[in-house]
Amino acid sequence: MTLKFFYEKFKKKHQLQLIAGEKGIHSVVKWIYLLEDLKNIHFIRGGELIITTGLANNYDNWLEELVHAMDGKDVSGIILNMGNYIKEIPESLIDYCNLMGFPLLTMPWEIHIADIMQDCCNHVMKEQQEEEYLSKTFANAMFCNTVDSAFITEYEDMNQYPNFAYGIIALKNVSNNRLIAILNQAEQKYLLLTKKSTHYAVLYHTTETAFHSTVDFLHKSLLSDGIYYGIATLGQSIESLFAKRIEADKALQVASAKKETYCFYNDLGLYQIVLSISDEAILENLYTQSLKAIIDYDQKHHSNYLEILRYYIEFNSSVQLVAEHTFTHRNTINYRIAKIKELLHSDLSSMEERCRIQLAFCIYDLKCQTAEIPF
Repeated sequence: MTLKFFYEKFKKKHQLQLIAGEKGIHSVVKWIYLLEDLKNIHFIRGGELIITTGLANNYDNWLEELVHAMDGKDVSGIILNMGNYIKEIPESLIDYCNLMGFPLLTMPWEIHIADIMQDCCNHVMKEQQEEEYLSKTFANAMFCNTVDSAFITEYEDMNQYPNFAYGIIALKNVSNNRLIAILNQAEQKYLLLTKKSTHYAVLYHTTETAFHSTVDFLHKSLLSDGIYYGIATLGQSIESLFAKRIEADKALQVASAKKETYCFYNDLGLYQIVLSISDEAILENLYTQSLKAIIDYDQKHHSNYLEILRYYIEFNSSVQLVAEHTFTHRNTINYRIAKIKELLHSDLSSMEERCRIQLAFCIYDLKCQTAEIPF
């Protein structure tokens, strides 16, 4: 449960007001904790929403000291019970909370602390139960291709989810905590699953528009080098999750191979053909026939003929474009293309030959990505 969800759901009932730190409103609330004595701050584990009345504090600047002591504790926010002991909030503290993105909320003295704590705890426990249910259901469907209908029926109050759209994003080289922070801001129902070194963000109860809005937000948020993710097409039932997970995996493989941050399954192009071939001998034979002679030549002579061949195919046999792209004289490119044709025993003029080489480059990219990728 995010603090924003809690705030919007209960602000009217408990007369909550967000005073400062709105930037941190998407933080996760794992529990609610009544803290009056600064000496007890070491009991904080992270993710708590703190409530304080100021009962045990009667010296100047105690409130600022309390909030500053929460730095690095991963606290989701603090609610000040205003009235009896806390009369006003220093402007300096409001400025600090805004600067740090630390949510500072208030509620009136007349609100019973026990009531707001019970509401928070009830929703945290409900979300934990729902996450346990979804984790088991989604994991079985995604990785084992099995749907436990009896288990779904047992949780009748959660039966709303099986028939809505599902989107899967497979990610590498990004931490769970960073993903959670990003997806919470996207305000989309999601579940994170991990298998080996791949994280899977499963967006459920979604729509085409909502899914692509979340993907766009990921694009803006994950700009670090070395982070790759693949995006599957939307599925319309739990039964579709196995096939959609495979789509996400394939898109992730291509993104990683091409050193591009992300890739949509629908944009795989020729890679989709290569990844659908399960016979490794076919792939190895195509790779060997089309590129091995050039690769061996480059290794022996420290040349870049493989790069020239890729651009030659990509630019539809335009020597001029290859020369411009590689900052090389046109005559030099002509010489190298002639040598490549000699090594391949082909004039590279037929559509069939060019398509075969393009497929071989797809195999080469995937082969170079990592030794663990199957062919």
